[in-house]
Amino acid sequence: MITWHTVASMASQAGAKFPELCAAQYVLETGWGRHLSGKNNLFGLKGSGTVVATTEYINGKEVSIKDSFLDFETPNECINYLVDRWYKDYKGYKGINKASTREEAALLLVKEGYSTDPKYAEKLVKLMNANSIPAVNKSSQSNKIKLADAAFYYKGAPHQVYAWEKLQESLTEEQLAEFEKNYRKKEGVEIPGVVYYYQRDSKTGHGERSCQSSAIAMVISKIRPELIDDDDEYLRLVFKYGDTVSQDAHQKALSELGVKASFRMNGNRTDLLRLLDKGVPVPIGILHKGPSSAPRGGGHWITLVGYDNNNFIVNDPFGKLNLKDGIYSSSGSADGRLVRYDKELLMKRWLIQSQSDGWFWDFSANWS
Repeated sequence: MITWHTVASMASQAGAKFPELCAAQYVLETGWGRHLSGKNNLFGLKGSGTVVATTEYINGKEVSIKDSFLDFETPNECINYLVDRWYKDYKGYKGINKASTREEAALLLVKEGYSTDPKYAEKLVKLMNANSIPAVNKSSQSNKIKLADAAFYYKGAPHQVYAWEKLQESLTEEQLAEFEKNYRKKEGVEIPGVVYYYQRDSKTGHGERSCQSSAIAMVISKIRPELIDDDDEYLRLVFKYGDTVSQDAHQKALSELGVKASFRMNGNRTDLLRLLDKGVPVPIGILHKGPSSAPRGGGHWITLVGYDNNNFIVNDPFGKLNLKDGIYSSSGSADGRLVRYDKELLMKRWLIQSQSDGWFWDFSANWS
């Protein structure tokens, strides 16, 4: 089942000013994905496709009718369709991104005729309020024990030995193996031979929004450098299948090149270290705006090319990001090459609602 956060993340990537409103529409229209109106139709979008029974409000009365709903190849395609036609400006229509608040945006959906339910906006606001991410109580977090401190003060006392043994019993074999590998590691890894591409020098006119294309092109340069001359050549291939923010378009472009890749939205820190240890560069999607304590934005793609004890080594196609404040301190043509981004701060911008919801491209199938 598609989660609230998955829809919100995709909507943010597609350009929705209020991605949580998209998530609320998904929940309201489908009952958390249990009742889709059409194939991969997450929002009850009408058009030629699947015919199903639905409820409309006519002259204030609830009426059951049959209607036709659009079909989509993927959930991402559906989300892009919704955002492009309702949230952004579309032809003569001024999208609801013009609203100042998400509550105002919900009211605009009703005013513009998205739903005939007179309480549609009210229901959306209630869902957004109920599913908002709770504020973190930093004072309570600061009082929690840190395992690094526990190790530092370890003296072999019986109660300390007992605590460590109980912790070990709770861990899986995989977790213990990962701990041992990281514990014995001295400096980390760095992947040689990854070309750096600067997205803003694109001659296509799409440089400001082509971060994902540039990030992926860097990996292609490592796998088979003869496939493309630069990130612009790859971007033009992507446009053959769709937009640069569409993972489906990238998947088709990579398939044409013969590059094996899978887009994932359930990544965790262990995945990143595992791939980097194999010598596989990893493009990841982060929220690059706002403070690290509450990141936001439409999303930005960077490519991890290594790590050390405290940092990930990154090729950032836009420049060098101040991870704490969400501001690019420098954005020259080489400022984003092999920058070191603090691991903890970067994870706050990659793992938003859980420790396993990071967006990334996995190219490991190209390595033996």
